[in-house]
Amino acid sequence: MRCLIADLVVELDPVYDETKKLAKPFLYSGSRETDIALSYTEKYFQELLNRRAEGITEGEMENFAFGTMFNRRAIKFSTMLVHSSALIYNGGAYLFSADSGVGKSFHTRLWLKAFGNKVHIMNDDKPVVRLYDDRAIAYGTPFDGGSGIALNESYPLKAIVFLERGERNSVRVPDSREVIQRLYFQTAHMVSMEIADKMLKNFEKLLSLTNFYILTCNMDDEAAKVAFDGIIKQ
Repeated sequence: MRCLIADLVVELDPVYDETKKLAKPFLYSGSRETDIALSYTEKYFQELLNRRAEGITEGEMENFAFGTMFNRRAIKFSTMLVHSSALIYNGGAYLFSADSGVGKSFHTRLWLKAFGNKVHIMNDDKPVVRLYDDRAIAYGTPFDGGSGIALNESYPLKAIVFLERGERNSVRVPDSREVIQRLYFQTAHMVSMEIADKMLKNFEKLLSLTNFYILTCNMDDEAAKVAFDGIIKQ
């Protein structure tokens, strides 16, 4: 099957229904040449299965495999994974990023509770950002962290917000060094030196194209309001 993901023509041939279903909204029937072709060997997939956590299905592991391959190969196209929950508000994308278990999805659901149909989630785990000359665009992907939220949408990137847990809710602006350190751990890495150099150039360009924040938050409803006031309303 051929898909259009982040305006890249991607060829893949999933075996399991998980990726087939998620990729269906991304199907591409145009005449453009393929930018990225994704495939895996039985040996590679078996190694992934041997390391999977309890309760993870083979279909979910295949989706993870395709997502990992895409996110590494997309780097040369000025495109990067940001491990995050992508919240859409007023025509712009706000990516709430954190390590697994911190509660990025819980936090964006507080926004849904607070703001209703004024907001929605485009992708709850693996959106990507593509860099153009004067703008950064956030794209949904068919790669999913388990929520099933993987919409084929794109919006101008307004901000990337790194979450950390705390007793009180607050927002601050990090310096460039902290942004790059946090981005590194929330994107595809373990890449070749050549690709790593391109990845760092992508980071540097992204710094000039969007805003970054650190949100210290608890699990109270107030966290969404504090975030809105500090990131959007200001």
